[in-house]
Amino acid sequence: MKRFAFFLLSLLTITLLPARADSVFCDGDVFEMRVSGPPDEFTREYNLVLTVGGGAVTVPIIGRVKAAGMSGSELATAIETRLKQAKIFTVANVNITVKENPRTMIVAGSVRLPGKYPWSTNLTLMAAIGAAGGPAEFATDGIRVIRAGKAERHSTKEIRKNPSLDPKVQPGDFIEQEGK
Repeated sequence: MKRFAFFLLSLLTITLLPARADSVFCDGDVFEMRVSGPPDEFTREYNLVLTVGGGAVTVPIIGRVKAAGMSGSELATAIETRLKQAKIFTVANVNITVKENPRTMIVAGSVRLPGKYPWSTNLTLMAAIGAAGGPAEFATDGIRVIRAGKAERHSTKEIRKNPSLDPKVQPGDFIEQEGK
């Protein structure tokens, strides 16, 4: 009977403990951010999917917000505070939902929206660049793909001339649009 009581007490304690340290954000984590409170037409641009990079996330207008080492509720509170300090909203409720997709790729360099993106079957290099908003203003012709520690270089001009040269992207690829 004592063992059963100890088991129940242990189970109750475990369920009441705060989230463990491994439930904090780190680089590469993807989450959905939603802002509620003000009317939808004012919060629409803040309902985003963001990727933690360099220990922080970039939120429209308020800029970089530290995310690494924070829980979802801590990050939500930090973003709410910054939105209020910047006088964007007087009332803002930020909700963070962690997204999980183990099959991802990273698109970086001279693209409009660098970050971690979900991988899908038959995804090509040009489609991956397109998913990241396309080449940025100072992008050059070259695209590097790093896969399993080996780099390949591709030419956007050559791919556009001959779409059969557009290689398939693999999960875990690091894709870098070269720039000036």
